[in-house]
Amino acid sequence: MIKNMIVMKKLVLLCLAVFAIASVSAQTSNLQKKVVEGSILLAQRNISDEAKALLSRYLGQSFLEDVNALYTLEAKKRATHSTDIHYLYLDKDFKPIKTNPENLISKIEEYMEIVRSRKGRERTEVANALRMIINLMTDMHTIGHVRLESVPYSMQDFQIFWWKGDTPKYKKRKSAVNWSKLGYSYDGKSGVTGAMWAADHEWAYGDKAKEFAAGSLYDWAADMGNLANEMYKWAVPGYEMSRLQHNDLADLHYELRAKLAYRFVTMFESLVK
Repeated sequence: MIKNMIVMKKLVLLCLAVFAIASVSAQTSNLQKKVVEGSILLAQRNISDEAKALLSRYLGQSFLEDVNALYTLEAKKRATHSTDIHYLYLDKDFKPIKTNPENLISKIEEYMEIVRSRKGRERTEVANALRMIINLMTDMHTIGHVRLESVPYSMQDFQIFWWKGDTPKYKKRKSAVNWSKLGYSYDGKSGVTGAMWAADHEWAYGDKAKEFAAGSLYDWAADMGNLANEMYKWAVPGYEMSRLQHNDLADLHYELRAKLAYRFVTMFESLVK
């Protein structure tokens, strides 16, 4: 984690000196797009030629090109897939609550089956199933989208407060943020590209690629449940955290982006078969 913090801070300082602020779309900030783009680029580098061919055949373009096209449609309110927030509902043992039809695990499995039984189906149906898998996998790797049976709230629902400095001089600069903003506040006004994020993810977590990619949807769900559970030991509505704790949480966001990248690889390879 310390290694990742160092490289991110160096990266941000460099970009602040070189790049100008980018525009923001209707629903997803440009920075958030670039962070996710980093995950997609890293995944694209690691999937097999067969998996690339599958994506290209049904999407009509590369994995990354299709996601960027969807962002454009989303900004124009013409998205061809759901842009709603989807939640990972887990019981006290961090297992998916299958009785909840809106559980994103159930949705992912539904769309995986469409892709696996693609022969004889319309190309548009398979393409939209692939897009929904990409969308849902991204939602799954966001702490704010994890809802635990044993916790009465989600981090998507409330604000946390943090000080923009750790000395008395800064004590008046208290800011309220929700979870979705915590992970992106390192770099709110720079021109960091998706390729730069991909390079950072790989540099910081490449040695854990096999570990991150191992397992199934249920293992990944349990991983997210464990992380959320540890956070709920202190994360409650109105909680005030230090800048150092905020930095640790930002690093957790980036680790989850790396996990998403390597788990995309496992997901797509399973769909080729």
